[in-house]
Amino acid sequence: MEKHDQFLMKKQNKNLVLDIIKRNSPVSRMEIAKITGMSPTSITRIVNELHEQGFVRETELVTSGVGRRATLLDVCGSVLYTIGIELDKFNVKIGIVNYVGEIIAFESFYRDAIERYEDTLKKLKKNIEELIDINNIPSTKIIGLAIGLPGYIDYKNGVVKVSDQLKWKNVKLAEDLKQLTSFSVIVDNELKMKVVAENFMGMAKDSQNAVLVGIGSGIGAAIILNGEIYRGESNNAGEIGHTMVNPTGNVCNCGKIGCLATYISEGAILADGRKVKDLDSIDDVFDAYRNGESWAVNLLDRTSMYIALAISNILSIYNPEVIILSGNTIEKFPEIKEAIEQKCDLYIWEPLKEKTKIVYSQFSNRGVVLGAAIQAQNKLLDIE
Repeated sequence: MEKHDQFLMKKQNKNLVLDIIKRNSPVSRMEIAKITGMSPTSITRIVNELHEQGFVRETELVTSGVGRRATLLDVCGSVLYTIGIELDKFNVKIGIVNYVGEIIAFESFYRDAIERYEDTLKKLKKNIEELIDINNIPSTKIIGLAIGLPGYIDYKNGVVKVSDQLKWKNVKLAEDLKQLTSFSVIVDNELKMKVVAENFMGMAKDSQNAVLVGIGSGIGAAIILNGEIYRGESNNAGEIGHTMVNPTGNVCNCGKIGCLATYISEGAILADGRKVKDLDSIDDVFDAYRNGESWAVNLLDRTSMYIALAISNILSIYNPEVIILSGNTIEKFPEIKEAIEQKCDLYIWEPLKEKTKIVYSQFSNRGVVLGAAIQAQNKLLDIE
């Protein structure tokens, strides 16, 4: 038992040192010792082991004091790779990501909204294999893949319980895709994957408490509390689309009345717009706003109001350091940002205004892919 405990402690220390190098590189051995509280001798031993395994390399010498020079340490991006995937109603994105979080290969392809589950998996297998081959990535260096998709996900078992957008129910996605690709597979909600990217190298990088809000075909949130994803009892924490905002309002596809999604989602906006004008897509609503058509101005003004109310409620419940707004609506219709900020100024409780930043995701259409790949590293990498 004592040997087992010693082995576990050494392993934990090794992972801690590697994580510090990864997040703070370039960094010196002495800085690592100060951060960890470990002795310089222990740090040197661990760094030497990591160097032998290919994870760490030495960079240029720099002056660390009068007459002294320190060798800085960095991680090797090519030591391993993970694959990140975003599955959506009409689109699938795949990226290969190296150990330092760089997307070195990326592609997307169309998915039919009524496509069978088995056909989607076959396309995934084909496109993953082609992306690996085209970019000459050694399969032996790929430690696994992760998928982000909309819906209620049993992430522990890799099961999609319900995804309304994909029309899937109780499918064993992780198990089925592992059989096809031979890779270990992680499955989670798309926004939870995206907030991992934001926390690793995005707008929430230096935050212990952050909330990512996604606004597009649906409406949802992912929450970081004390540096960890907050999931709730059934991994449904953050499903703000089904918070009730009007008990006498619109009927939601969940069966309830007045859910937030029935006022903010693109489908809801489009449905209300079609009561006034013949419209093909959400882009027609945005164009009508830009042309000054009063119905579109009023409709999107109402949308910004409900978004601001959602932000206000999130702030009051979780009190995060930062709220990150993302999604198709924000990207395609940036004009809404100013309206949201103005209404937030009206609705947010005064003591919360000073401490919280409201920002916008910079990852565009690659955030879920990147976050999924990083989550695969976090969960699947096992350093002995």
